[in-house]
Amino acid sequence: MKLSGKRVLITGAGGGIGRALVAALLDEGANVVLSGRDGIALQMLVTHLGVSRERVLVVACDLTKPADRVRLSDVATTWQGGIDVLINNAGVSQFGMLAEQDQDVLDRALVTNLLAPMDLCRRLLPHLSRKPSARIVNVGSVFGSIGFPGNTVYCGTKFGLRGFSQALRRELASSNVRVHYFAPRATRTSFNASAVDEMNRALGNTVDEPEQVARQIIAALLRDRQEMVFGWPEKLFARINAAWPRIVDRALRRQLPIIRSFAHSTERDELNADKQTPRKVG
Repeated sequence: MKLSGKRVLITGAGGGIGRALVAALLDEGANVVLSGRDGIALQMLVTHLGVSRERVLVVACDLTKPADRVRLSDVATTWQGGIDVLINNAGVSQFGMLAEQDQDVLDRALVTNLLAPMDLCRRLLPHLSRKPSARIVNVGSVFGSIGFPGNTVYCGTKFGLRGFSQALRRELASSNVRVHYFAPRATRTSFNASAVDEMNRALGNTVDEPEQVARQIIAALLRDRQEMVFGWPEKLFARINAAWPRIVDRALRRQLPIIRSFAHSTERDELNADKQTPRKVG
């Protein structure tokens, strides 16, 4: 699919991968609806990119709120004749052991990472189905293929997003709407707590830059790849985990003490922060 002249809605446009994707889409000639919770940050991004205002539209919304998802869908179906491409990129994560997670962490992750993409797809499918050619891109994670300690909630939502994408792709196989699922590995963004970055260094995990991930997503979309895990050896590990999960069980069990130490350090940092600043929920 060529992106020049296409209209694209991207959620989570203010974050690391989202920001890089916006720039990459504009470079490809697409017009973009930027969605995120911080409207001011999105406007600043548009100014920074120096793009014509006719090619972008900023929609500040909170995807955990049903009314905001309705409003975003309405905009997406009307702006410049309606979008051709939906990119579900927004996501949240909370690194830490499951027993230490608060209920609001689970609720926000489930809605943001899984329910919101499903709902946006459902609402926008009638519109996309009327386009000669349309695309849905769900941005997942290698943790949608490999269950990783300290990321149980995030893994659960990304496994769900991968399964949803696969089922929807098959459901729409005879239509003009194609569904893609792309899974980056660890990426250097503010999405990650400092303990996650330190843990990746301790484990020797490669961390990609957001611009590199954005280029991979755009390239995969242009080549019409349906589902991809980015990065090596993560791609191999995902395949091994699918075929021989006990091998991955043993490997991660050896790493578990390191993972636990960083997870507990994150929990201590959050507890100390909570003592100084009231915690916002929702």
